[in-house]
Amino acid sequence: MEHYFELPVTYKNENLLLNGRLVTFAYDYKFYVNVKGQELIFEQDDELNFRAIARQPDARNSIDKELIEKISDVLKSLRQR
Repeated sequence: MEHYFELPVTYKNENLLLNGRLVTFAYDYKFYVNVKGQELIFEQDDELNFRAIARQPDARNSIDKELIEKISDVLKSLRQR
C-alpha cells in the first residue's frame, strides 16, 4: 500500500517541500523521497535510525550528505508523534 505526501525540510536556511511516498509491507515500511530528481529510499536500521539507499549508483554522491541527514531527522520526528 502506498501513501503520497509532501515532506517539509529546512536545509541551508531554505524551506524545501519534497515529494515522497510511504510504502508499507507486512510488518515494515519505507519512505521514498524525491531529492533533486533522484529517488532515495529511507528505511530503519536495527537501531531504529533511518538510512538512505539510492536506486541509482551515483545518486547519494550527487546529493549533499547534510540534506540526507535533515530528511532523516524530519522522518524520525514524524515517527515520534
